Amino acid sequence: MTKQVNGEKDRESQGCESLYGEWMQKECLQGDSRDEVAEENRDSRETRHRQRRGDFKRRGIPDPAVKMTSIHCYTQCKAERFSLTWTITNFSFAEGCVESSFFTNAREQLKWSLFLSTNGVGLQNERCLSFYFNLVSGPETGVRCKGRMAILNSEGEEAISRDTGRVESLMEGFAIGLPNFTRWDDIMAEEAGILQDDTLTLTCEIHVLCRPENTQLQQVKVPECRMAEELGDLWDQSLLPDCSLVVGGQEFQAHKAILAARCPVFRAMFLHDMKERRTNRVDIQGVEPEVLKELVTFIYTGKVPNLQDMATELLVAADMYLLERLKRMCEDALCRSLTVENAVEILIFTDLHLTPNLREEAITFIKSHLFDIIETPGWESLQADHPHLIGEVNRALFSVGAPAKRPCLF
Repeated sequence: MTKQVNGEKDRESQGCESLYGEWMQKECLQGDSRDEVAEENRDSRETRHRQRRGDFKRRGIPDPAVKMTSIHCYTQCKAERFSLTWTITNFSFAEGCVESSFFTNAREQLKWSLFLSTNGVGLQNERCLSFYFNLVSGPETGVRCKGRMAILNSEGEEAISRDTGRVESLMEGFAIGLPNFTRWDDIMAEEAGILQDDTLTLTCEIHVLCRPENTQLQQVKVPECRMAEELGDLWDQSLLPDCSLVVGGQEFQAHKAILAARCPVFRAMFLHDMKERRTNRVDIQGVEPEVLKELVTFIYTGKVPNLQDMATELLVAADMYLLERLKRMCEDALCRSLTVENAVEILIFTDLHLTPNLREEAITFIKSHLFDIIETPGWESLQADHPHLIGEVNRALFSVGAPAKRPCLF
C-alpha cells in the first residue's frame, strides 16, 4: 500500500515538472517574441525620426529635436572719404604727364597725388585723357580704396564724371584710375564749355576702406545701473536713517555708512571715539542749510544739481569736508562764469582758498580784459586791500605775450 502511494506521488511530481517545463518554454518563446517586437518598434521609431529629420532638412525647416542657439553679429564696414579740387592753368599747353602737389587724408596717414596724362596711356587710349590716383606713401600692407573723378565746366558743374568701379588693393608707389577717362576733343570743344581762360578744373573723391568692426549683439539686455539714483532716494526720502545733520536750526536725516564711505571728515567722526559717534548727531557750522543739502546730495549721488548757482559756497564747504572732486567741479564752474564784473571778486576769493587752477584762469581773464576791469569798483578794492594780487597781475602783464600798451597799476 505504501509503495502504491509513493508511486502515485512520484507520478504527480513528474507531471508537475513536465507542466512547469512546458510553461517555461512557452514563456521563453513569448519573451523572445516580445523582445523582437520591441526591437522592431525601436528600429521603426528611429527610421521614422531619421526620415522626419531628412524631410525637415529638405524643406529648410529647423528640426525641433535639435536645440538652436541664435547669435547676432554686427559688422560695420567703414570708409574714410575725402575730396580734392585740382585746377590746371594754360591747359592747352600741357603735354605728356601732369602731376598735382601732394595731399593727405584727415589723419595724415596717407599721402596722395593726382596724375593726368594728356595723350592717354597706351596706343589704344591715344587722344584720350588718362586720370590716376597715386598713393605716394602709406602702410606696408597697402590700402583698399576706390575713387571718383569729374571735370567741371565754366559754371562749376560736373560735365564729365566717372569712377574707378570696385574697391581695389593699392600698395605704396602704385596708382588706380581710368586710362580712357575722356577724349581730348571733348575737352577742347568750345561748345562743351569746359575750358575757361584755358583753365581745366577737376575734382576727385577717394574712399579708403577702414578695418571692419565686429560686435556681437547682446542676447540679454542688461538694465542700466541706477545706484546713484537709488542712493539719492535714501537721502531724499529719509529711508532707514541712523544719524542726523543739524545746521541753522534744521535737521536732516542721513546714513553713517554712506557719509563715512564718501567723506574723510565724516569717516573720522564715526570711526573714532568722538561725540558724533556716541550721539549719532553732527552739528554743522559755517554752512548754510541749502548748501549742506547740495553737498550731501553730491556725497550720495556724485551729482550737483545747483552747482552753477552756488559754486562759491559749495567750494568753501567742499574745502572744509575734503571733497576734492566737488571742489574741482566748483572751480570749473567758476572759471566758466568769469566776467568783467566778477573777475576781481573771484581772484580775491582764490586768495582765501587753495584753488590754483581758478587763480590762474582769473589772472589770465583780467589780463585779457584789463582796460575794462580797471574801470570797475572791484579794482579799487583790489588795489587797497590786496596789493600782492596786483603784483601777480602785474607780473602776468609783463610776461611773454602781454599787450604792447600797459596801464600803470600802482
